[in-house]
Amino acid sequence: MTSSHITGALQAVSVVTNTWPHSMRFYTEGLGYKILQHGYLTERQRQTFGLHLGKYALLGHEEGSVVRLIETHNTSVQPNRLGARPWDNGLCVIEAGTPDVERAYFKVLRARFGAIAPPTEFDCEGPEPLGYILMRSTAFIGPSGEQLFVTQIVGRKGGVSLLKEQAVEGINAPANAVISLATRAQQRQYEEVLGLVPVNDLTLKQPSAASIMGGPTDMGFEMCLMGHGTERIGMEQHVYAPQHPDYEYETYPCDFSKTGLASACWQGKDVEILRFKLQQYNWKIISEVGLPLRNAPEPKALVFRGPVGEILEVLY
Repeated sequence: MTSSHITGALQAVSVVTNTWPHSMRFYTEGLGYKILQHGYLTERQRQTFGLHLGKYALLGHEEGSVVRLIETHNTSVQPNRLGARPWDNGLCVIEAGTPDVERAYFKVLRARFGAIAPPTEFDCEGPEPLGYILMRSTAFIGPSGEQLFVTQIVGRKGGVSLLKEQAVEGINAPANAVISLATRAQQRQYEEVLGLVPVNDLTLKQPSAASIMGGPTDMGFEMCLMGHGTERIGMEQHVYAPQHPDYEYETYPCDFSKTGLASACWQGKDVEILRFKLQQYNWKIISEVGLPLRNAPEPKALVFRGPVGEILEVLY
């Protein structure tokens, strides 16, 4: 097996917004996130990711990953995944845990933001480190078109935690970035380039799960929690074509010139080997300047596009 070039857990997800006050209120009043850091992108970052970008805020809790909210001055642009279906290729969803999904759901609604589905229960079972889990989940659409799954683990047999379940007010820090893929061939590139494989791999086909995704009741997918060995890294991949070969699959590449979910970030290692593999497999390197993180306004990172247009940041 290829050595992994990603270590540790999810560090950040980027969300581009042209409705800054509404987005800030969604994350602070609706989700209960704190403003951990704020400022403006550097000139190097703007030259790379877009001159239309300006201020940013890191939102989350004292520990864990952050939502990196970035303002665009393009007031007329629309969400990147506008019109996308759950199975359409690309980086599509932020996933977070909560100790009380009902409370989290009504907190968001009381702040006057919308939900795709009310709290809905479904289960899944797989080999360690997953075990059997009973989940109660809801889904929201943020002001910039970003989709957020929020899950409470209400029952478990065996396994270890799928989502961080610390008791915070509202919703925990993002735990997973979800990527939709059509085929296993796309997923295999993750092993060949990044050394990532499904730590857990199971078919999920339940009408209640499909409703959370915003899909039809017969929608099934192969849910893969990615990582290396038994360590999950906070990347979830949903593979659809094995269950639905007749679907039409479109691709929605990440795009900093639109709004919504734009990138996801992890810690990396063996950067020279990774750079060689990215070039070998034609995963386009966008930048070696990352976007702001905790105490790192301009971190060193390989920023690149994956096989379905997703933008990933690997710190070094």
